[in-house]
Formats: sequence, structure tokens, C-alpha cells
Amino acid sequence: MAYAQQELKQCIEQAVTQANALQRPIIASYSWEIEATDMRSLEQGIEERFYFATPDRSMRAIGFGIVHQLQASGKDRFLRLQSLWTNVNRDHVGHDLFAFSGFSFTELKQPDYRWSSFGDASMTIPKFLFLDQDGQTRVTIFARVEPTDQVESILNQLALDFSNVNQPERSTSLQLTRLRLARSGSEAFEASFHQAMQYLETSLEKIVLAREVVYELDRPLDAAAVVAELEETQPGSYVFCFQPNAEEAFIGATPERIVFKQGNRLDTAAVAGSAPRHQVEEMDEALGQSLLQDQKNRMEHAIVADSIERTLRSFSERLDCPDAPILLKNRHIQHLYTPITAQLKTDVTLLQLIEKLHPTPALGGEPKQQAVEAIQKIETFERGWYGSPVGWMNGQDDGEFIVAIRSGLFTERAVILYAGCGLVEGSHLDSELAETETKLSPMLQALAHVGSIEKDDIYVD
Repeated sequence: MAYAQQELKQCIEQAVTQANALQRPIIASYSWEIEATDMRSLEQGIEERFYFATPDRSMRAIGFGIVHQLQASGKDRFLRLQSLWTNVNRDHVGHDLFAFSGFSFTELKQPDYRWSSFGDASMTIPKFLFLDQDGQTRVTIFARVEPTDQVESILNQLALDFSNVNQPERSTSLQLTRLRLARSGSEAFEASFHQAMQYLETSLEKIVLAREVVYELDRPLDAAAVVAELEETQPGSYVFCFQPNAEEAFIGATPERIVFKQGNRLDTAAVAGSAPRHQVEEMDEALGQSLLQDQKNRMEHAIVADSIERTLRSFSERLDCPDAPILLKNRHIQHLYTPITAQLKTDVTLLQLIEKLHPTPALGGEPKQQAVEAIQKIETFERGWYGSPVGWMNGQDDGEFIVAIRSGLFTERAVILYAGCGLVEGSHLDSELAETETKLSPMLQALAHVGSIEKDDIYVD
């Protein structure tokens, strides 16, 4: 930080001048390149932490602290957040903005203590961002500057906060956290399954059911250790962590991207239909070929791909959607996968696209609105941010959002894991329940590595 101090001071001076001229707070940001070996980890000692990594790990973003947070609620939360972000971007001084962002699956019921710290829609500018992308590693400092602020006071506080980021957390105990299965969710899922099949006989082509599994803890889990374990054991999956305070974190490893936008180029994919992996190569290949030829899974996948294609046509100058899916293989599971690309029309925004795409039939169902309404009636728990868009965006309206599946909500005394499956005509309870168990495997494996789970409490392979 030392060699960048003069440039940072000039940035803060400009921000103070602008805040006084506008008579409102603005965001200042200053960025400089560092060695890749200086990239921080989530173990650094600061309570609010955010993490996003791509499947090939070519992009990693780590945020510490919260300098500014935008929030919106209600059915129009996507567009309201877009408007708030536009206003922040209009006034800011310095290098490019960056925010970690996430949304609830539907508007949260009030009050819902589990997800109250996350909200319906949230966009967080961190105090410090470490970004490894495009072969460069950079650190960015963000500051919220008020009209009455003094330059030296801001710089002194930034220096103090930055020193805290350099202090790794020290464990107060070498004991592992013990996890005890409190609720498997299988009985509730079975009841929901039978209700959902009735909807499929009348009004729906597809509906996606979620299942929650609750583990009680004797002490808080180390969120940084869980993220590190997911990075190590889940190659080919996005890894994310949203920790808005010391007591709560939403963590997962997902194979599914909802949208990547860079300029006018859009990349997305249909991911639906799944089968387990096998350690024996010949058996694994056979499972994959069976999945490619399975009528139920192909129908489920086609519903998702067709819906995404229809949604994007009105936003695109050009759209490319292959006719047949390929296999996407992760460590525990393989999926039918259709990559979709588009050349967007001018002035189409990232959050506008997410609003129209979410939830795809891979997470909600088809028709969309009727499926979401049925889910709200059938499921006995609040999904919160599970199955929702989470990701990042910058001041150029570029960004990447993924679908927050294979995930869990971590609190001081519990971990609540989520997994889902798509139901269509012909779905069977036993196979769908087994699919949720396969999808719980990545998170359970990470938990077993950083904590202590009794053998009788593990019900998946």
C-alpha cells in the first residue's frame, strides 16, 4: 500500500471536493496491481467477507468489510437495485466500481430470521477487494466520502482497516465443530412430492422442489475452511461465500451460471437433468450415455433450454442455442448441459436480464409464474437465497451471476443445507429423493472435512 499512498491521497482529495460540490456522499476507489502471491484469503481477520471463484479458478474475487450496501425488496427488486447502482456509479470517483450481489428466490416472508441479514436484494461494495482476473492481480480500496469528511481522517482510517485485513484469524480452540443431524427433510420432501405431482397432472409442465437438511453445531464452523475445502474438492464448480456479519454466511459450490455479460456479449446455459458419477471410467461413461438418452431427463432439459431461448430473443441481435445437450461432469454428479450465447441489443442491462431469466425452469418450473406460486404453497420452509442469482458486477455493467444451488446457510449454531430436483410427468419419488442426496454430497464432504459428523448422521454416499 505504501507506494500507492500519494495516488490514493489524490483520489480521496478529489472525492472530498466532489462530495462537497454535490452535497451528498460518494464512493471513491483506488486500485493497484500486486503480485499474485499477495492475494489474500478469507482467513484474514475481518468480520464481513465475500468470495466468488469461477470453475477454472481463472477469476477469484475476495472482498473484506462493507463500505456501502444497496438493498431493495418486493417484486421489482431487480430493477430498483439497478437504479440505485446507476446512481452510485454516476457520482463515484476513481477506478472502476465492483459489488458482490445476491437476491432471494422470491420476496422474503416477513419476518424470516434466517435470511434477515441478506434481504430480498443486496449489492455490497467491500472496503477492500482482491481480484485475480485476466492474468492480473489487483487490490482496490473503496471509501464512502461524506461532504464533511477530512482527507487525513479518511486516509488514517483506511490504513488502520487495511492493517486488520493483514491479520489472519487465530483459532481459539483446536477442537473440531461437532455436527448433529437435526432434520433430514425427507418426510417433508415426500409430502411435497405428492402435492407437486398433482400440479403436473393439471397446470404445470415442470416444477422444481427443494429439500432442506439441518445440522446442529456445538460451536461455529470456520467459513473460510469450508470455502477452501470446496475449492479443493469441487473443480468445475463456481465457489461462493456471502458473509454479511460474523454470525452468518451463505456458502456453496454450484455448476450453474445464470448469466455472464461482457459488453454486448452474453453467455448462459441450460443445466437440467442429472445422473451420479462413478469411480470406474467405463461405468461413469455408461451413466453419462444413459443420461443423454433418457427421455425423462431430456424432456426436463428441453423445457429449460427452450424457456431461456424464448426469454433472450427479445433482448438479442443474435442468439445461438445448440439443438442437443452435452454432458457437464462434476465430481459427484453429471448434468445435461446446453451452452447458449447471444449478442445483446444496445442498452440491455445485466440486472434486467437476470430479472427476466430468474428463475429458469431449472430452479422454478414451467410455466414460470404458476410454478413459483405452487412452490410457495407446497414447500414448508423459506428458500431465502437458495436457488437464486448471486454474483458480482462492475461499473461498466459487466458481471457474472450464478445459481446458488449446492449450498448452505451457516449460523453460529446450525448449518442448513439445500438441494433440489426437477419433477416432470413420470417422475418417481425414490429416484428424485436419491438425486437430492447426490446433490447434497459436495457440501457434506466439506462439512465432514472441517467438522466432525457422526457416521449415523450421514445419509449420502
